[in-house]
Order: sequence, then structure tokens, then C-alpha cells
Amino acid sequence: MDLSSPEPEGIRILRARRIRTMRPGPASTGEALAVAGDRVVATGWLADLRDRFGGSQEIDLGDGCVVPGFVDAHLHLTMAARHAAGVDLSPDVVADESALAGVLRSAAAAAATGSWVTASRYDHMRTTAGRILDRAALDRIVADHPVLLVHIGAHWGVANSKALELAGLSDDTPDPRGGALGRDSAGRPNGVLYEQALFDLAYPALARRGRIVPEPDLSRLLVGLDTASDAFLSAGITSVGDAMVGRDELRLLQQARSRGRLRLRVNALLTYPHLEHLVAAGITDGFGDDWLRIGGVKAFVDGAVAGRTCWVSEPFEGTDDHGMTVVDSDELNELVATVHAAGLRVAVHANGDKAIELLLDAVQAARDAYPQIGTRHRIEHCSMVTDRIVARIAALQMIPVPFAGYVHFHGDTLEGWYGAQRLERMFAHGELLAAGIPVAGSSDYPCGPYEPLLGVQSCVTRRSRSGRLLGPSQRIDVGQAMSLFGTGAAFAAGEESVKGRLAPGFLADLAVLDRDPFDVAPDEIAAIAVRQTWVGGQPAWRADG
Repeated sequence: MDLSSPEPEGIRILRARRIRTMRPGPASTGEALAVAGDRVVATGWLADLRDRFGGSQEIDLGDGCVVPGFVDAHLHLTMAARHAAGVDLSPDVVADESALAGVLRSAAAAAATGSWVTASRYDHMRTTAGRILDRAALDRIVADHPVLLVHIGAHWGVANSKALELAGLSDDTPDPRGGALGRDSAGRPNGVLYEQALFDLAYPALARRGRIVPEPDLSRLLVGLDTASDAFLSAGITSVGDAMVGRDELRLLQQARSRGRLRLRVNALLTYPHLEHLVAAGITDGFGDDWLRIGGVKAFVDGAVAGRTCWVSEPFEGTDDHGMTVVDSDELNELVATVHAAGLRVAVHANGDKAIELLLDAVQAARDAYPQIGTRHRIEHCSMVTDRIVARIAALQMIPVPFAGYVHFHGDTLEGWYGAQRLERMFAHGELLAAGIPVAGSSDYPCGPYEPLLGVQSCVTRRSRSGRLLGPSQRIDVGQAMSLFGTGAAFAAGEESVKGRLAPGFLADLAVLDRDPFDVAPDEIAAIAVRQTWVGGQPAWRADG
């Protein structure tokens, strides 16, 4: 379709009290939007669009503020679908250990004899008063079913004795490469599984062993995908980067697409065990369409910020623990060079400053070896920076994808682990943007809250749930924070020409808010309600059903 001169009968005019196009300059606001098919053809004032497209159908979006649909560069859609088939241990659902035990016992009672009970989003800091449950504690709650709890940071979990037995993890089992088994004072596994030890059970996309925990059937996963999609759409999200996609996850997304049940646009980051097959097939960055595309190769350097396993130069407060790396430099260099040479985008999880430096070394080596290839690579999370790291990121033209909502959601815990001084260098949106580096917005759900407006508020205020001001030097303004979940996230996926703005040729993906984020007090941004979400010029979710 020629979007420059569409026929009037193919046009719909959407009108609202205000439209924030997120375009630079004086055309950044208006009150009407002209759409043809799934694309925007014009924005501006209603009278002007009526003159230009006389006789077009008009749709009233109400007395709200329209913004481009939010793009979350890094969350876990298919993981959320799988979690929906299990037990939710979010602190807002289970307030204490007694409640946790109750929901696990109820799930076990409803499950088939001997079947697995899996649970996610366990937060030991808020649910079990900082004490980590071990196998003995889980055995007291449920002993006759294998039980696996995954921490909210998604990089460690806890298994009961039955689960350890089925996984073949005994007193004599060595730590897996890139992971560790927690052990008691006698050296016996205590049920806590770190990094690869957890991945082998919980994440098929990263497992180095055969499947241990059975996969829910497709029908349950599709229902879980619907549930997760509803939640994300209700927050105004129209596009996501699914940051851990393996064979099973890609099959789920393809099934949803073929059945008309893929309601969000997905940029899939395929996990590194599948790299060989991608290269052999000749698949390059951006393979796919506007609904489902391959956006890069996901790999890891270290552990989690919220799991206190990231690799840091200074130990965690009050300890001599520097976290852990899950890959050595030779392995990382080989992987990054292979991805770069194949014309694919690497998207590597690196939280701590030590991990980020190791990744930057690998990218520099790949660029030196293949200088003719200009693919821009990503740093997933990029949580802790220094002046040297920021300068190197800029020189290598890399794209950081920091957590947007972590100061609000995890800040009170993180201050005790990292200290106020180090938090000035964490989630460094302000410093990165000031250096001219494109930065993408990310929730990393289920590790953090998925609501983009809460992420925007967290970046603008840098206040924790309790109201503590953490790392105020990294505060940014509302426009910058909104752009993280717009053009920033779109750029990280190579889609900046079609997402993140409401402008001619861009996808007609939008959210209708009850208030304008630019007009409310910073600490009220997260309370703005989403009334409607549209994807491809069609309503995808409404608050009134």
C-alpha cells in the first residue's frame, strides 16, 4: 500500500483529547490519528485530518491521552506462559511462609500422584524474612511430590528431596559447569540450585541435560500465553522482546501465531545452544515478520542483581562474595565472534561491572576480526557501570538494556546488598543517555514488575517502594523515560523505523491512558490507568472488557 496517498475509504480517523506521537519537534502532539490497515498515515488536529480524509470513519477513543504502544525490550513471555501453569509465589500473593506453605500444599493435593509442583517468583526477602528455604523446609511442606521453587530473580531456585532424587542430584554430584549446588555444613546438597543447576530443571531453552520437569501440554501453555498477553496488554504493552526462546518456546509462539492467538508482537532472542542451527540455516538478524521475528542470540556472563549472584569487582556489602561468572573468556569470545560473523545480533546478559567488561572485550575482539560487519549488539541488563564502561559501550556502539523498575521494586533490598554509593552506578539510564548511547526499556518480568508506567516512574524518581531515594544522579525526565519503552526498545530490536512513534509508516500500535504522563506529578505516573490498547490499528484490550 502506498501510505503517502491512501484512498479515503480505506482510512479510519482515531480521535482523543490528546495524542502524544513521541515525534521530535512541534508535531509531537495532536488530537487525531489517521490509520490505513495496520499503519499510521497521518497525525494532527482533527479538523485538518477531516479536510484531508473527508468521509472517513471516525472512532472516538475518549477523553484520554494516546501514546505509542509500549515496547518492552526484555521480558519473558513464554516463561510467563509456563509459570501460569504453575504456582505463583509473588509477595503480593503469598505474604509469609505460612501462606507459601498453604498454596504449595493445595497445589500438591490437586496434582496427580507423584507429579511435579512448580512455583515461581519466590522472594525470600519479602516472604520468608530473608531466610532461604532449603530442601528440609520444602520436605516439611510437601514430601510426596517433587517440588521446585524458582526465585523471583530467576537465577536460583530450591528443590525438595524428591525433586533432587528425580534430577539425579546426590551427595556425590559435582557442580555443573556454569552453576553450583548449594550445600549444607556437611557438604550435602541443601536443595538450593544456582545458575546452570537451576537452568537444567527449570528452563528447557538453556538445559544441558535431558528434560527433567515435564512440559505442560500445548493447550495449557496457550492458555498461559493468553493470560500473560492479557496482563501485558492491560499495561499498554504491544511489543515484547522474549529474552529466552529455545525450540519449545519458538514452537509455542509459532502455534499461537498460526492459530491467531499471538496478540503481542514478539522479538525472539534465541538461546545460545541453538546458535549452530541458526548459522547453518543462514538466518540473520530480523528474520520473520511484524508479529514474530528473530532478534538475536541470548547468552549469559554472570548471575542476577536481585539474586545476588552477579559478578562484581567490589564484594557485596559486608561479605567477601564477588558473585559468579557462568562462562569463561574463551567460550564467550568464540560465541560472540560466531554470532557477529553470521550477521546476527548478540544479546548477552551481563549485570556486574566485571561481567560487562568481559563482554566488551569479546565484542571488541569480534569487531576487530570482522570490521566490515556493523551489527549493533546488546548488553542485557548492564546493571553496574563505571566511566570506563560507559566510554567503551559508546565506542563499540552497543545498546544497553537496563532494568527500568528495579529501583522501585527491589531498591530497598538492593541498598543493603550493594550500598548507596554503588547504587549511583546502577541502572545508569542518566549517564548512558548523557553519553549519547541509545538505551532500551526493560522490565525483565517475571523478575521485575511488567508495567511500563511503573518503570517510567522509577527512572524519573529513583525512589524505592518505601520512598528511599537511590542513585538520584541517574534520574531522567519523563520524555526520556517514555522513550526507553518506545524508540529505545525498538532500536534494540532493529525496528526503530516502525515502532516507538505514531508517525506515517509506523505501526498503528497505541495505548489510551486516562491521564497524560507529562502532566502528572512524577510519583503519580505509575497510577495512570490504561483504558485501551490497540495493535495494528485494531483494539486488542479494553479496561471495560
